[in-house]
Amino acid sequence: MGDPMAAHVLVAGHELMVHDIDREKGRRLETAGACWSDTPMTVASECEVVITCLPGPQEVEAVVLGDEGVFAGLAPRSTYLDTSTNRPSVMRRIADLGAKRGIHVLDAPISGGMAGAVEGTLTIFVGGAEADLERVRPLLQTFGQRIVHAGPSGCGHVVKLINNTMMFVSFLGSCEGIAMGDRAGIDPKVLLNAIAPSMGQSRIFERTLATFLAGEEFGFSPHLATKDMQLVIELGQELGIPLEVSSRVRDVMTRFRDTADPDADVFTEMIRDYLK
Repeated sequence: MGDPMAAHVLVAGHELMVHDIDREKGRRLETAGACWSDTPMTVASECEVVITCLPGPQEVEAVVLGDEGVFAGLAPRSTYLDTSTNRPSVMRRIADLGAKRGIHVLDAPISGGMAGAVEGTLTIFVGGAEADLERVRPLLQTFGQRIVHAGPSGCGHVVKLINNTMMFVSFLGSCEGIAMGDRAGIDPKVLLNAIAPSMGQSRIFERTLATFLAGEEFGFSPHLATKDMQLVIELGQELGIPLEVSSRVRDVMTRFRDTADPDADVFTEMIRDYLK
């Protein structure tokens, strides 16, 4: 998702420097006018604002706090934003370290999928100081349609994990409903039209079933789905909330991850599994 997001930043007229562990991923953006850098540190040394979009907490910590990481190159009064699905406590620690160096830090996880990234219509949940958000709001608006200030540092990631909890819980319920309809002889298109105006409707049901029927994919890996739900369980434990349904969803996602192709699309492939 970082690739189309970065493309929107470039199209909006901002100077853009990019880095990725996969060198090939930067070439399209270079062709469009971006500059390549060999390390996160050199990106940060040349930029006023640095944005990361990474798989999870471990990668964020390595990219930001490593010897050649973002904080090794970012100057005071610069801004760092993380758009990943991350652990709130990790982001709060990074924000505290940033404050000691005079760096503005915002957690800004995104929702809307690859389609939202391509279309520039993502929702962005922001944690951190409101004044810091307002300074970078025009930049976020290049790829985000709705920007929500969730509260202090870490709150953006809390909202993102709540969003993903509700999304995956609803999705597994949708899979079971789709499977029951199929086994009972109900055309999935009929089910889609019947549920859409009814109380069982959810955006994830409509989008996943419609995408499945169109023979398309979301591009969301089993590894990321399992990682997200594990972060949810950890947050529940931190807050002292028993997440019985979420724990079950995490276990189902883990089982699917352990048997599926690593490159499988978790949404369409899980529907396919339920229909077997």
